[in-house]
Amino acid sequence: MSLRLPGGAATPAATPDERCTSLLAGICDRIERILASVAQVGAAAQALAAAAQAAGRPFRRDDLAALRPQVADVLRRHADLTVGAGVVLAPGALADVSRCIQWWWADQGSGLEQLQVDLDPESAEFYDYTSTEWYCAPERTGESSVVGPYVDYICTLQYTFTLSVPLVCAGRFAGVAGADILAAQVERLVLPGLSGLDRVAVLISGNGRVIASNTASIQPGVAASRQPLCSELVPVAGPGRLGSKNQGRMPAWTILSQPG
Repeated sequence: MSLRLPGGAATPAATPDERCTSLLAGICDRIERILASVAQVGAAAQALAAAAQAAGRPFRRDDLAALRPQVADVLRRHADLTVGAGVVLAPGALADVSRCIQWWWADQGSGLEQLQVDLDPESAEFYDYTSTEWYCAPERTGESSVVGPYVDYICTLQYTFTLSVPLVCAGRFAGVAGADILAAQVERLVLPGLSGLDRVAVLISGNGRVIASNTASIQPGVAASRQPLCSELVPVAGPGRLGSKNQGRMPAWTILSQPG
């Protein structure tokens, strides 16, 4: 089978490996666009901190309310993937509270809702976000991070990816700006492309969990190493593929498929 180009020239149809590479490039591009939007929220938060400093006053939690319209725009522009977004401040970054999460999610019935969590270290329900990988990775590396899928017991209660970028105020790490996307939404986005292949193919995350597959024998959410059929597959797109065009892109996901 070939594709006919203008002027009578023909080119061979894309191979399954090439189609996997194109599919992965497409989803990576979507994630990178969301990260770019998250970075804009982070830049706005940093600007609020700089404005408070320039005015000679403390940076307070109420200042962060100004981010709500921008977060709402992120959730609107990426509505097919993003379910929540906001900023999470490092301990001591604000003058009036020791810890702070300013996070909103798009509620289908009532619009934008703000996440409420217990940040009191003395409470039995205390949520220590400083121990999460989506917070620690940007703090440790100074780079953007895509973490998951993991079950988000605090917000979505579903398998979730959290995208985050570091906040830097006065030269110091001050927290992260981030967004949540549901693993099920990513699966729905890539499944048509996987299903169109004539061989078994699986999209796995950087932590080795299955995001989507075109066979019922390989279940999403489960580690690929625990699914026997995955041992018969090889990387055809992503960081695991030598010379891949997706090398170094965010996120570090890979498509496995049958050889040949």
